[in-house]
Amino acid sequence: MAEQYLGQVQEQRMEQSLTPQMLQSLRILQAPILDLQAMIGEEMDQNPTLEREAPEVEQTTDFDEAAREELREKREIGELTELADWDEDFRRNREVRSQVDEEHYQFMMDSIEKNQSLQEYLLEQLALAGLSDRERGIAEVLIGSIDDDGYLHLDLDGIIGATPEFPEELFERIIGVIQGFDPVGVGARDLKECLLLQLRHQGKSDSLEADLVREHLDKLGAHQYEQIARAMRLPIEKINELAASIAKLDPKPGRNFSDERTEYIIPEVTVEKKNEVWTVVQNRSPYPRLFISRKYLELLKDKNTSAETRKYIREKIAKSKLFIRSIEQRQNTIYRIACEIVRVQEDFLEEGVSGLKPLTMKKIADLLEVHETTISRACNGKYMATPQGIFEFKYFFTTGVAQADGSLISNAVIKSALASIVRTESRRRPLSDQRIAEELAAQGIHIARRTVAKYREQLKILPARLRRQT
Repeated sequence: MAEQYLGQVQEQRMEQSLTPQMLQSLRILQAPILDLQAMIGEEMDQNPTLEREAPEVEQTTDFDEAAREELREKREIGELTELADWDEDFRRNREVRSQVDEEHYQFMMDSIEKNQSLQEYLLEQLALAGLSDRERGIAEVLIGSIDDDGYLHLDLDGIIGATPEFPEELFERIIGVIQGFDPVGVGARDLKECLLLQLRHQGKSDSLEADLVREHLDKLGAHQYEQIARAMRLPIEKINELAASIAKLDPKPGRNFSDERTEYIIPEVTVEKKNEVWTVVQNRSPYPRLFISRKYLELLKDKNTSAETRKYIREKIAKSKLFIRSIEQRQNTIYRIACEIVRVQEDFLEEGVSGLKPLTMKKIADLLEVHETTISRACNGKYMATPQGIFEFKYFFTTGVAQADGSLISNAVIKSALASIVRTESRRRPLSDQRIAEELAAQGIHIARRTVAKYREQLKILPARLRRQT
């Protein structure tokens, strides 16, 4: 009989992981301005080495040799010997605002009501969920991708592909934890999942209502009760009863938070035409000026400071430095994306919606040599002020419909033309989808009747028979 041996085998392998620093950068990148300001306030409360105003005298890092040696051994907290030059560059590059502008902006920010957002409510529950630091970091990124209606919008395939050591099962498990939070139905990826989560909460996972939602939700939305009754082999009266029960569920579980919260839109950038060239100007007003505390740098240089205190200060300064750099990187990423959007959408800036061109996040990601999920996070809740109005970055990303000549027309342009046709139609003889398609063709927009129906539904325009007025 062959002998078996047990032993230890040592192997080397490279892995990519989402470090706490990376997770922090992701949260800063995807946070809207107001949420970012709240994050800055929390960081300043927790980190005494982070200050809001510039120190009065120059900062130096003339550490003694022993301190320098200790710092070399602490590579993970950054090269603090570069701190003075970096801090000087940051201070030199900031924009100087007038006292009047500063007071006006601060008055506006102080006037904003501090109602709790859906994300804040979810984060409170997350703190009690008993997750590890690694799991909690992922959960925070997921919560940051939940919209005001309570739906999760995130390209999991892109994230999992970029970080293979984070398996899909891990993300699904953490999503499951979030979906167990209040309000019931939060964290769903679509309407079907949202309704099923609420039915599960009611103990109806295996009910007829759940079967109807799983198999016939589209028909339910179109009120095709007779077809549903035949498919489920139930009386039409029973289908009406099930539909009434499902109608009591909430399709937007997060709206109780978003409806009560006043939206303040602060543009990240402004687009202006200077010397016949469209130019992107960053709005730095909402960003507080952050610096490293001179007092703690002096303590770090002081030979009488204990080793334990030195360690504490080094770690906090490193966190401050990473935090400031993450904000700086956020500004740079948003600016670069805005520049590319403006380059593609110049016709929109001149003509309005009729000049909007098809554009995908993947195209911008390829141009900037970053991952598509980075573009998605950077565009989330970010706004651009243009001569045509203030628009969310995501507004400029639209798919296109191919025309006979091979050109593409943005679906936003088609929807605008469709809505215009409906607005001017006869109320007594509204146009059918086929007639709308013909009207669009006369304008040089060639799409099928079923595409007209799809866009009409997305615009929440009723069918012709329901638009008719006697």
